Amino acid sequence: MWRAGTATGRKGSMWAAVPLAAGAAGALGDADDEVPLGPGQLPPRNASLPPLHAEINISIIMIKGQLELEVSHARRVYGVNGEVPDSYVKCYLRDGDKWLHKRKTRVIRRTTEPHFKQTLKYQASDALGRTLMVMLWQRCGGFEHNLALGGAEICLDKLTLPQRTYGWYPLFPATSFVADESPD
Repeated sequence: MWRAGTATGRKGSMWAAVPLAAGAAGALGDADDEVPLGPGQLPPRNASLPPLHAEINISIIMIKGQLELEVSHARRVYGVNGEVPDSYVKCYLRDGDKWLHKRKTRVIRRTTEPHFKQTLKYQASDALGRTLMVMLWQRCGGFEHNLALGGAEICLDKLTLPQRTYGWYPLFPATSFVADESPD
């Protein structure tokens, strides 16, 4: 069973409920091993996959005909082999299994606590009725493909978009979001 976490924002300060890391809910005596999700976050499609320890902090608001997604920072980000990665965030609007309207942050080098501090914008008409995919990626060197470390899917219809929503979103393995068509 999954449950949504809560977060509120006050006068530009970030006040957020921090989701528990994987397994921590069970350590507190919760028999269902529930993982608190961020505001509007949907559970992964493959519910048997546990969350990663990584989390991302974002805020979302609809203002002046645009959906603004502020990607603030992430924590406990480790690369595929446990190394300290060069990381960045890609966000997509998603309509069913179609991945639309990609936006991405700059790469933050060699840290497990990247501070992106970037605002990504989408037209309101493109965002309404869709979900938002927030994916954390590891940049690889040379001719290697970059690797998706994890992601969170947010149902925009579950948020009060004229108000800014702040939250920590636990990341789940990227394989829990990919259907027949994967993002580029």
